[in-house]
Amino acid sequence: MDGDMQVSADELRIAEESFTKGEISSDALAEIRHIHDRYPLSIVDSAGRNVTFYRPIRSIACTVSHQLETLRSIGIPRAMVVAVPSDIEKYSIFQEYHDLPQIGHFYEPDLEQIIRIHPDLLLVHPGPGPTGQNYLQTVLDRLNGTGITVFCLACSRPDSYSEEIEKLGRILERGNESASFRAFYEGVLGSVIGRTEGIPDEERPKVYVEYGPYRVSNNPILDAMPVEMAGGRSIITGRTGGEVSPETVIVEDPDVIIRLVYDEDYDAKDAKDISKLKFARDEILERPELQNVTAVRNGRVFVMASPFWTYLPYSGCRHFIGLAYLAKILHPDTFADMDPRAVHQRYLTEFQHLDYDLNKRGALIYPEP
Repeated sequence: MDGDMQVSADELRIAEESFTKGEISSDALAEIRHIHDRYPLSIVDSAGRNVTFYRPIRSIACTVSHQLETLRSIGIPRAMVVAVPSDIEKYSIFQEYHDLPQIGHFYEPDLEQIIRIHPDLLLVHPGPGPTGQNYLQTVLDRLNGTGITVFCLACSRPDSYSEEIEKLGRILERGNESASFRAFYEGVLGSVIGRTEGIPDEERPKVYVEYGPYRVSNNPILDAMPVEMAGGRSIITGRTGGEVSPETVIVEDPDVIIRLVYDEDYDAKDAKDISKLKFARDEILERPELQNVTAVRNGRVFVMASPFWTYLPYSGCRHFIGLAYLAKILHPDTFADMDPRAVHQRYLTEFQHLDYDLNKRGALIYPEP
C-alpha cells in the first residue's frame, strides 16, 4: 500500500499481478482482496467518536467484563482475546480467560502493558470512572500513534446494548452471530416492554433499589431504567445519587425493595447456597425503622447479584435477564407465563457456550419469584 492505509483498485491489480508471478501467496492475495472490498470501515462508538478500521481485527483487549462476555455471545474465539480486565480470575464464568495478561480496570488501565501487548483493538468503557475522572482522554492521548485502535462500548446499558452488539458484529465480521444474539436479546426485552409500556403510573409499584444500607446508585437515572422498563417507579428518580436517608424511604413507602450485591462469585456457588443473599434480605427485613414500609410488611424484598443489573461487575450485560426477573417480581400475574430461569439457561448454553446447569450452580436471586 502507499501509506494511506487503504487498498486501492490499482494496488489490488498490482497484487494480482504479483500473485501471477508467484511473488505472493494465494492467502496473501485473498487478504488484500478482502481489505479492498470491506475497508475502510467507519463506525461511531458509544462515546460519539467516529472510528475508522482499515483492516480485519485479529487481536482484542478488554477493560470491562461486560465486553468480554459480549464477545463470547457473538462467537469471538478465545484465541482472539489477548488481554483482560484485572481480577478476572476471581470469576468462574470467565475461566477460559484466567491465564491472559491483565490490563487494569476500565477507569485505570495499564497503558504500558497495553502497548507491550499491542492488540489490534482495545475496547474501553465510554463513561467516567467511579470518581468521575476523564480517563478516556488520557487513554487516547497515550495510545495515539501506537497503531492500537480504541473503541468505546459499555455493553451493559439497555438503551444502547442492542446497537453495540450490532457494531461489534460489523467490526469483527461476525454479522450472522451478532444478529442471532441481538434477536435473542431484543426478544427478551420486547416480551417485557410489550406488556409494561402501557401500564399507567397508578398501577406501577414503587421500587427502592439499594446497594447497601441506604446506599444507592451514583446514577439514579440509569438505575431507574430497568425499574421503569419492568413496569415500576423508582423512588430515587430525580434525587442525588450516593445515599438516601431512611426517612426518605419511609415517606416514599416503596411496594418493592431490591437489594443488589456484587462482592462474590455468585456464578460458582451451589444453587442452594443462598446464605449471602438471605443475609442481605434479612438485614432489610429486620431494620426497625422500616417495619411499617409496605415492601417490608408484605415481604416483597428481593436480592439480586450484580450480573443481573445494569453496568455492575461481573457482568452487567446480563441485565436483560435481571429485567425478566424484575418484571415477574413487580407484576407476577402479568408475567405468570415468563420463566426467567429458562431465559438465563438458554443464554448460558446457546450464547455463552458454558456447561452451566442453573439447577446445580449459580446463586443470583433470592427469593426467586
